[in-house]
Amino acid sequence: MVARRSDSNPAVSLWVQIFGELFEMWRQLVTWVLDRALATLARLSPAEQPRDAATHWLHRPGIVWLGDIALVIGATAGVALSEPGLARSVAAWAGFQSLLWAVVRWLLMTYAARDTGPGDSELLGASSLGLVVYGAAMTPELRAVAWVASAALTWFALALLGKDRGAAGRIVGIAWGAQALVVTASWIARGSVLAFLVSRG
Repeated sequence: MVARRSDSNPAVSLWVQIFGELFEMWRQLVTWVLDRALATLARLSPAEQPRDAATHWLHRPGIVWLGDIALVIGATAGVALSEPGLARSVAAWAGFQSLLWAVVRWLLMTYAARDTGPGDSELLGASSLGLVVYGAAMTPELRAVAWVASAALTWFALALLGKDRGAAGRIVGIAWGAQALVVTASWIARGSVLAFLVSRG
C-alpha cells in the first residue's frame, strides 16, 4: 500500500499565515485611525443621507465598463506619448502596474468588507467609478493624482450606496493603504540594493 503524500508545503503555509496576520494587523490599525478621524469629522459636519438615485446607477454594468475603458485608455496613452526606448518600456510597465493594482485593490476591498455588508456588485461599482480618473493618468505625476482621486471617488461611491463614512473609509483605507505600503517598501528595498551596489564599487 502506497502512503498518501500531503500536497501541503509547510514553508508556503507559514508564509501565508504570516502575511494573513500582517494584513489583519494592518486592517485593525486602519480601523483604529479612521474611527478617530471620522469621529472628529462627524462632529464638524453631519453625514448626508444616501441618495436612492445613486444606488441605482452605480449598480449598472456601464459603470464597470466605463472604469475599465478609462484605465486602459490612460495606460495606452501613457505608452503612446512616451519617447521610444527606455521611457516607453517604463511607461508600459507603469501601465501594467496600474491595471494589476486595480484588480488587487478590488480584491482587498472585498476582503476588508467581508464583515461590513457591501455586496460584490456594490464594491465593483464603487471601485469602477474610482477608475474613471485613470483615463487621464498618462504621466507619473498624473498617475499619482489619479491614485488619490480614485480613493476619494471610491469612498464617495460607497457612501452613496448606503455605507456610513466610517465603514467606507475603512474599506478604502485598507485597500489603498496596502498598496501604499507595498510600493513604499519596494522603493526602500530598491534604494537599499542600489546603495549596497554603489558602496561595493
